[in-house]
Amino acid sequence: MKNPFKTYGFWAKILAAALLITLGVWLIIDVSTGEKFATFIVLMFTGLVAGVFAIIRMIPLMRTLKTGRGRLTCIVEIAIHLALSVAMIFAAIVKISNEESRFADFVYKYYRFVIAVFFYTRVVSYFMCTVLFKEETDKIKFWVHIGLLTLTCIICAVAFEGKTIAWIIAVIALACSITLIVEGGMGYNRYRKTIAKEREEIKEEKKEEILEMPAEESDPLIIPSIDEPAEQDQIHIQ
Repeated sequence: MKNPFKTYGFWAKILAAALLITLGVWLIIDVSTGEKFATFIVLMFTGLVAGVFAIIRMIPLMRTLKTGRGRLTCIVEIAIHLALSVAMIFAAIVKISNEESRFADFVYKYYRFVIAVFFYTRVVSYFMCTVLFKEETDKIKFWVHIGLLTLTCIICAVAFEGKTIAWIIAVIALACSITLIVEGGMGYNRYRKTIAKEREEIKEEKKEEILEMPAEESDPLIIPSIDEPAEQDQIHIQ
């Protein structure tokens, strides 16, 4: 039996692409007209990213890190990321509901420092585990974390508003939608090719069955022997 998720997964990609396009366009319109929805998306999106990033790493890290100190370091990092995630999600909900909250205003006002703390704790945790506790790494991870450290410094040094992040998220959403459209189109093309291939295989199997089918035996032609005259009906005339 075919796996439906594998066979029809391209539909999910096409729908996700449509949703991302809608999100990107909505963000662009909202940034240009009011920023209320853009503020919600910025805080909710980054809060969910931080939370998901922390949760999916927890169990694999605990199982694969060699030292107890490395595990403890990552637990502290994950706990900080979860706290930042909850803070941003809470601020997003408060902002969209028009309720007054000093905490939500604080999170949105100093949003860039919240993101800087997220990146900084990831970099510190990485270098503690690899340099101090001798955990495995590679060149790509090393330079990625050097880039994150540089980005953290830029975020702290350059002042920007939440709508700047909204524009960035809109661009990312539209770029991801293009990728999903291409992958969805390729998946649909493979799906149609599979159907065409199965149709040809069925035709070939039928042809082989016809060729291998034995010919029907016809009744043998019986020729009467010359020595044995054929029986004839006798007619008696009285």
